[in-house]
Amino acid sequence: MSANNKSADEVVNDALLEKLRTYAAKPQEAGDTLRAIVAKIHTRITSSDRRIRERTLEKLWRKNSGAMESFIMTLENCKDHVANCSIAGILHECISPRMIKGKSKERGSKNRSATRTSSRMAVIQLINLGITQVLVKLLINLQHADNIMSEVLTQDILWILGQVAQRDQKFVSKMKLLNSIKVFHALLKQHYNNSKTLLPLLLIIKTLAKNSFSLQTLVKDGITSTLEKTFVSVGYTPQLKLRTLLECFKHLTTNKLCCNKFVKTGIVHLLMRIFERWERFDGQMRLKICNYALNTLQHLCVIKAGRKAIKSNNGLQLLYRFCTSCPEDKAYDCLLSRICGIINQCLDKKELPVSEMSPARFILPEVNVNRANSAESGSDIDSQANSVASIGRQYSDLDSGDDEESHDSRDTMDNEIHLGDEVDENKFFAGVFTSQRSEEDLAGYHTFFKELGNLQSQLHILESTNGKLIDLYLMDDEQINSPLAKSGKTKISIKDFSKSNGTKSQLVNSAHNLKVLKDVSANVMDRQVYCVVASRVRSVIGFVKVAYPDLIGGDGLGKAEPLNTKDRKVCRVKLLTCVERGLHAATTFQEVVYDLDALANSVSRGTSDDEWLFDNRDEKMIGKRNVDAKRLQFESRFESGNLRKAIQIGPREYDLILTPDVNSGSRHQWFYFEVSSMEASAYTFNIINCEKTNSQFNFGMKPILFSVTEAQCGRPGWVRTGMDICYYRNCYQRSIKGKTYFTTSFTVTFPHAYDVCYLAYHFPYTYSRLMTNIWKWTKSVSAANVYFRAETLCETLNGNENPVLTITSPDSKTNPIHTRKMIFLTSRVHPGESNASWVMHGTMEALLSDNQYANSLRDDYVFKIIPMLNIEGVVNGW
Repeated sequence: MSANNKSADEVVNDALLEKLRTYAAKPQEAGDTLRAIVAKIHTRITSSDRRIRERTLEKLWRKNSGAMESFIMTLENCKDHVANCSIAGILHECISPRMIKGKSKERGSKNRSATRTSSRMAVIQLINLGITQVLVKLLINLQHADNIMSEVLTQDILWILGQVAQRDQKFVSKMKLLNSIKVFHALLKQHYNNSKTLLPLLLIIKTLAKNSFSLQTLVKDGITSTLEKTFVSVGYTPQLKLRTLLECFKHLTTNKLCCNKFVKTGIVHLLMRIFERWERFDGQMRLKICNYALNTLQHLCVIKAGRKAIKSNNGLQLLYRFCTSCPEDKAYDCLLSRICGIINQCLDKKELPVSEMSPARFILPEVNVNRANSAESGSDIDSQANSVASIGRQYSDLDSGDDEESHDSRDTMDNEIHLGDEVDENKFFAGVFTSQRSEEDLAGYHTFFKELGNLQSQLHILESTNGKLIDLYLMDDEQINSPLAKSGKTKISIKDFSKSNGTKSQLVNSAHNLKVLKDVSANVMDRQVYCVVASRVRSVIGFVKVAYPDLIGGDGLGKAEPLNTKDRKVCRVKLLTCVERGLHAATTFQEVVYDLDALANSVSRGTSDDEWLFDNRDEKMIGKRNVDAKRLQFESRFESGNLRKAIQIGPREYDLILTPDVNSGSRHQWFYFEVSSMEASAYTFNIINCEKTNSQFNFGMKPILFSVTEAQCGRPGWVRTGMDICYYRNCYQRSIKGKTYFTTSFTVTFPHAYDVCYLAYHFPYTYSRLMTNIWKWTKSVSAANVYFRAETLCETLNGNENPVLTITSPDSKTNPIHTRKMIFLTSRVHPGESNASWVMHGTMEALLSDNQYANSLRDDYVFKIIPMLNIEGVVNGW
């Protein structure tokens, strides 16, 4: 019986669709017949008999049935509103079929899932067949009709378009081509209080608002005043219409012109009333409504008028009350974070208690595009020193921004640092990076490939027939490196050279020619070598010591440590505390306990050539109580150290400010500083000038701690430390328009009283440590098994050597070096990413080791390694 019924249903459906296909192309000729056909299909698809309804839907959903094509063709050609209403009703059911509960939960769930999948596929099928354009054209034509049937058809078309718009990725482009963006605004003006058409219209407006072009069109067409009327009409009842309206606000307020119009039309007042009544909302709807409202307020905070409107409508108090009374549920954490960000942005402008520019100032040499472009260019410190005397202006890379509130301060600062003619960093380096180098210039680089012999040997390997290279082939190393040879003023003929100049020189495993390691004895201890090297390193701000962890070669303990488990309640408390301090800044206790800006001017040793041997006395300081035991002592004037200012804001709480990049007011992430005179208890540190919108501290990372007392007890090493770790936006204004800084907050329990401890972002790896390791490798590497050479690639602008290392096996007749492939490795282009140096350190240790795998690598390859590219950044702690 069931099979017969199914067969009968299919016969009826097939017959109806066949008739529809016959009349679809010319519906005017069908008249009442077409009405009857589509009415019967509509009756079957909405039948109370579930079997008839499901089988009809299955038939229409099939791509090979051709049903969708027939419906679209009929809509496109038919002018009969009654027939079109029936077709629109059929499409409505295909897109959103009625759900009937199954006999069992499991079966009902499967049926609902299958139905949703089929309906989604139906929408995609309709979009591919061009339903969007057909419906919009029909909708435009209906605007000229004035009867009940046209109103009903308009409602059905808008409902279908509301569903299609959310899935049609080219919806906005199609609206542009049809010039119909303003049509939907006109419809919203007419139907803003119509409960049947409002939701689909808002869904369409939301889709249009996601595109910048259509958004601007709507704003210029005055949609803000229409939305204000819509908001009043919808009211504050928690429903889908209110949620969709607020989602429209979220997208529209990404446009600054729209933000200004929102403020003028008084929408801020309406938004704030949501937070007066938020207790009336419930569940997910409350979360969505509040979230979209906060998104809108965040966008309004970008403009000064928006911040002023929020404050004038009692917004700060309402939002703060929401924070203090919102549920403890995890779902509300995001809302709390958004609210705190809005409050911080709306507070009176609060700047960091330091000058915007870094205390580290370095004068760039003057631009000289015509200088020599040889291998030696860029490393002649004497010529750089001479040009420093005639320099014009210090270079600044302040964050760009056009904040109307910061123009005056920006102009004042520019006047302060403007000392003369401007030096453009891009122009300064243009001569090095963009000029075409001659063959003579390139030949100068042979000094970095001494494992291949002298210049003649290298050219012999190339077997070049180039005329200029023949001349170079006949020049010895001293001649090719001479100023005359570099300038191309010397030409030497073949007969001027003896045959001995063309022979290959004997390779020597020379350890290094680094000036920073000059005269360092091979018999001294590693600690002494580190002090000598650190004393020869040039810094922008003068150093006063070497850090104890770097002195003794402190590493991690070599064991896995657990990630931090974020405590939501603690983060909530810290967020609210930050907001409270912003709201009541005048009552906050603050005392500066460390100020690098003041100290930087008192020590000028950083660029001096005088030999001043650094040391470390931390071992003598531990256990001694400082006279002023109520506050911690800080220090960061050592290699890779970074701490600009420490401000005590509580008995055991400190706000910390990091030093920005040289000649700059930005780029803060790395920190490394010393703390002493502590009790054996918990202290909270808040780094208040972080710039990144997110941080690894949000994902389980902890800062690291080194205790000198622990090292004296035989447990030297860095350990992960800290609890109550949070990362959140604060109220301190940045120079970028509408932006504020972020705070990294963590609490450290020091293991010993009156200890000397070091805190850092990650395991430090200093430039002096690299050079000390090179010295150690030159002592330990066997010349019989390893060819190891360290030489100066160039010097930094401040005169620090940049080493390039060569690692391979010694040359032999059976395995000559020139037949091996070359691998080029570099590291530490970002100075704050010290983990890169540790990876490179492990790589070099492995390549220099005496095992079969390392021997095989050295036999097959020549490794050229530049272990530290950004030396100045590493040295100065940026």
